[in-house]
Amino acid sequence: MKPRAKKTGSSTITFEVSPRAAKVLVASTAPFQIQRVKASTLPEQTEDPVAALRTLIGNESMGVKQVGLLFGREAFSLRTLELPATDPKEIASMLELQLGKLTPYPRSEILSGWTVIGSFRDGYTTVLLAIARKALIEGVLQFLKTKGLAPQWVGVSTEGLEAWWALCAQPGAGAADGRLTALIDIDFASTDCAVLSNGRLLFTHSIAIGADQLAASDQARLRWLGELVRLPRILLHEDIKGQIGHSVLTGVTQGLETVLEQLATQWGVTVDVMDAIGAFSPPTSVTQAAAASRVSYTALAGLLAAGKPPRIDLIPQEARVSQALHIRSRHLGRLAGSLAGILVCAAVLYVERIITLRHYLGELQHRMAPLEQTARKVTLRQQAMRRVRGWLDPSRSALEVFRSVSAAADPGVTVTQLTLEEGHPVTIRGKTTTMAGAFAFFDRLKKQGAFATVHPRSVAKAKGADETGAEFEIVCEFTGS
Repeated sequence: MKPRAKKTGSSTITFEVSPRAAKVLVASTAPFQIQRVKASTLPEQTEDPVAALRTLIGNESMGVKQVGLLFGREAFSLRTLELPATDPKEIASMLELQLGKLTPYPRSEILSGWTVIGSFRDGYTTVLLAIARKALIEGVLQFLKTKGLAPQWVGVSTEGLEAWWALCAQPGAGAADGRLTALIDIDFASTDCAVLSNGRLLFTHSIAIGADQLAASDQARLRWLGELVRLPRILLHEDIKGQIGHSVLTGVTQGLETVLEQLATQWGVTVDVMDAIGAFSPPTSVTQAAAASRVSYTALAGLLAAGKPPRIDLIPQEARVSQALHIRSRHLGRLAGSLAGILVCAAVLYVERIITLRHYLGELQHRMAPLEQTARKVTLRQQAMRRVRGWLDPSRSALEVFRSVSAAADPGVTVTQLTLEEGHPVTIRGKTTTMAGAFAFFDRLKKQGAFATVHPRSVAKAKGADETGAEFEIVCEFTGS
């Protein structure tokens, strides 16, 4: 399904453009309620396709960006074709071939769309084909773009007329025994005739005479009546089976009582007159505005009340691609916004967690401060106790060192320096009367048992001219250290 016109709050806005008239209808949805109607008409035909629309919008802000767009029936060539195919792809291929025969314009200058009406015999499908000048539609779309408005679909007013009848027809109303219903919608400068069978659109015919001409002269009324009288013969020519059994007149119907009596006599059926928007119970201000504008809001009201876009959508391919890209970019923007929101939430949670942890850390540090002082004192006391225990250990005490050195020495050994430092080996310096006496002192230290290792760092002759004997330096490791 194609995208519906965007809602602003609970409102939907749709424009209808004709050569001499432009209209806008604003309605709320769920439930449907017409809120505002407005129209702009031109006194005569003009080559500018947006003249009436420009007057209608002016500098007014619609408050939306996405809208719906209908074109009047007279802007299209609508044909009912019966094709020998039932597959949509085959039907589309056949219609592509038929386009060159049905319009004098080059294929590049037209836009087309179609919808299936139904199948009335095996192997055949009846379709309604719509053809319009590309320049007309693109001109209106470009003008709306300058106003910041982006139509989501481009439809034919006849489909709105069909939707209006489907909503407003009374139970049991319509043609009996399979006969046809003729729905006549009188607009400002044209009349749209739709022929329906059991509510389905079979044929449509446009008459270039509307309420403006009908109010101006009796001659225009006679031409208008003659066109409608010819309608049954046109149906036969178009191979539309069935006779008109019921007729409904809507749109601008004031002052046509005499003409309607003549039409009913010619057709041999009753012609009912129905208010286009009265069935939707609009506010009094809307009813008054619709009557004063002298245009028909039937197609707009029917399409918006149905709540879905028309089946025939003639929006150009370029606009459709741009629309798809816009929707995709909007979705990507939403995704980026969601991701940004998630990242912001994650950052907030992260910062909150950091603040909370720092608060807990501060509390712990505050509680641990007294414990740290106590622990420091205990550590100092433990170190002092270890030092005292070391002093009290006989095998590692200074007295034991002195005893071992004294026991190993003999009269020929003189100890000049004994270095004892906690955690370090004992260093013994001295001199002997002979070199052999130094090595003998070294061997006796090994045998004392107080030291794990004993090795001479240096043994040399005594220095000086008058000196005799040898000088030594011995390093001793405590047992077990």
